[in-house]
Amino acid sequence: MYQQIQDCKRLTGNKKKTAERLGLARGTVQKFWNMSEQEYQAYCRRASIRRHRFDAYRKEIITLIELNASDGEQIHGSSIYDVLEERHGVLPGTERTLRNYVQALKDTGAVELKKQKPLRRPQEESKLGDQCQIDFGEYRISRGRKAYIYAAVLAASRARYVAVQDHPFRTVEVIRHTLDAFRYFGGRPRVLVIDQDKLMTVSENSGEIRHTADFEHFIQEQDLAVWLCRKADPQSKGKVENAVKFVKTSFFSARTFDSVQDIHEPLSTWLTRRANGKIHQATGRIPARVLELEERKTLRTIRSSIYDQHVGIPRDTRKANSKGMIAFAGNSFSVPQKYAERTVAVQSGPVRLRIYDMDSGSELCSHPLPEGKGHNIVSEGHRVKRGSKPREVYDKLADRVELPGWKAFLDANLERYQRYWKDQSVHLARIAETASELDILDSAISFCESAECYGAGDLKSAYEHLCESRDTGFPSLLEQARPMISIRTKASSEVAKRGIRYYISALSLVLGVPA
Repeated sequence: MYQQIQDCKRLTGNKKKTAERLGLARGTVQKFWNMSEQEYQAYCRRASIRRHRFDAYRKEIITLIELNASDGEQIHGSSIYDVLEERHGVLPGTERTLRNYVQALKDTGAVELKKQKPLRRPQEESKLGDQCQIDFGEYRISRGRKAYIYAAVLAASRARYVAVQDHPFRTVEVIRHTLDAFRYFGGRPRVLVIDQDKLMTVSENSGEIRHTADFEHFIQEQDLAVWLCRKADPQSKGKVENAVKFVKTSFFSARTFDSVQDIHEPLSTWLTRRANGKIHQATGRIPARVLELEERKTLRTIRSSIYDQHVGIPRDTRKANSKGMIAFAGNSFSVPQKYAERTVAVQSGPVRLRIYDMDSGSELCSHPLPEGKGHNIVSEGHRVKRGSKPREVYDKLADRVELPGWKAFLDANLERYQRYWKDQSVHLARIAETASELDILDSAISFCESAECYGAGDLKSAYEHLCESRDTGFPSLLEQARPMISIRTKASSEVAKRGIRYYISALSLVLGVPA
């Protein structure tokens, strides 16, 4: 600093410009401006022997710092000040003065804070067919476009599998890439080594691991154990992390792509030629040869999977009964209540049964496959809960259709069919879901109210007839049928008991046979 001030003095001859150029206070520049070199050296000697307020505690402070540094943690001046104050009472300076003193000790080398690296014990080599490690990465291939990288490595042979896509991974996509990796390796390992990724793991608490639903189904289906890596634990998953880095540096860095679709073919060639075809630095062996001659024999056969996008597993159809249950393999499984008396598609894997909507193909639910037969498997929410009052169910139905007469019709239906309200509510829910023509549904409700027929079947028939009349252009026959409907609905529910003479006399009148 002294030399810089003297150099600027010769160049500019101006204290203000010197202070601005060197970023120093004007008082500091003034202090050294006219000082000769001999005077500066004398100043340094005096400064080196100048006593500090905390020099009396020097050894004690250094000991505190070194003891704390042995754990690799940062020590704070306020903590040192508190300890000294506790031991000696009133101190000769403030906390800030002590912090400056501690910093001076560090700057002069009186104390060194050595960061201890965690002890890394060499790991035993994985057994053949034991572990497959998976990890993810990203690489920007062009302006605004990213390639999302999936990498899998067999821990023993170091055989690699890599795939890319143009959007962030979803759980089902991770599962499908993993199946593709198994197919590439020629079988499935016993253990999957993964990160605590939200695609696969919901939570982990002292070894109690909760996986996402699809990933849990997948590991059960393929009989896979899972090794969940902890944070900053390269020993557990370092092989695949190195593989992701290797893909970025060896494959992507010297290549340019306009889209992810352009990557697949050259990536496959590179995977065979370079990633698995060259000698691996860690093992000194070629991964492809180790896989082919040794490890593939130890891998287990891949089970058929409901997640497999290459091998289409056929879907059967089942019709749910009025209670929302379907029959499959000697057992009964529930579907959402709105699918009662509707046909659904089913697909069975080794451990679970999946149920799909026939129209959209979307998954409705899945159930574990029980051992044996005669079981009823019901998911929570698929059936009306025990103890639910009819009024609560009908109130929910009332909110599903925004028509002025809908709630009144439901009230009348519940009053008339109190004993059969569960069955009626299922049919009414189906009408609320499928009746898309609200104006026609409103007309059907009005007709049913005028004819005093409040059954779900009556409303459905009236709605379908009015839709057919509109589509074909033929006039509606509801008004002509009103008298017969009124007779049917107003008839007494009591069955009249007639004697045999009544029927004999009726037959004699029709056939002319004497009574």
